[in-house]
Amino acid sequence: TDSSAVKRTSLLIEYSGWKCINCPTAAEEAHRLKEQYGEQLVVVVMHPESNPNTRHNNKPALNYTCPEADSIYIMMGGTNTTPFPTGNVNMVKDATSGYFNDYDKWGTLISQAYAAPKPMLLKAGATAIDTNIVFVAVDITNLDTQAVDATLQVWLTEDSVIGSQKKPEGTDKNYAHNHLMRASISPLWGETLPIEAHMTQQVVYEYTLPEKVKKENCNIVALVSVNSEVVQATEAKIN
Repeated sequence: TDSSAVKRTSLLIEYSGWKCINCPTAAEEAHRLKEQYGEQLVVVVMHPESNPNTRHNNKPALNYTCPEADSIYIMMGGTNTTPFPTGNVNMVKDATSGYFNDYDKWGTLISQAYAAPKPMLLKAGATAIDTNIVFVAVDITNLDTQAVDATLQVWLTEDSVIGSQKKPEGTDKNYAHNHLMRASISPLWGETLPIEAHMTQQVVYEYTLPEKVKKENCNIVALVSVNSEVVQATEAKIN
């Protein structure tokens, strides 16, 4: 494959919370961008416990958080005063705004990322072998003329999680939370893989799904970063 023909797929992290009345508007923008870019955009919604908008007071029905989402949020500089909704594109840190960008900036950042494709291909697949055990296989191809140290991260997300969400007009108790981060399948900060020029490397995981998720609604999200920037992303349903 000609590296100049590679299309980039971007990652949009949407930080959200069920107590954030404006977060549904940001979710609508993420949905609009997903419809616009299709498979060339992967959306992951994180509810970090360090932000008061996600507080659930130990009520399982209101708990959409996961420890991995909180760790990523804190790494990006998130605190209990970071205003929601906010998000990040490709884990890039801006010199002015840092890691967090308002939702009206997401489209521009994604468009700019497509103007700078990277010579990497990424393919992921997941197959269920038992009620709650899946095999995940990720193929990373380096189309560059030089070797590269790529970092692979693999996450689990879930769609159609029905629960509460506050809105300006009140609480919607039948709100569909989509792209919700549930866990990290790989080590959270990824695995560094030296990949030679024009070579493909495959990484395989055997993973037990958490009891709280519905397998048919789950996605496997794979990300490849170079120098801390996500250069390719992909997601796959569990077969």
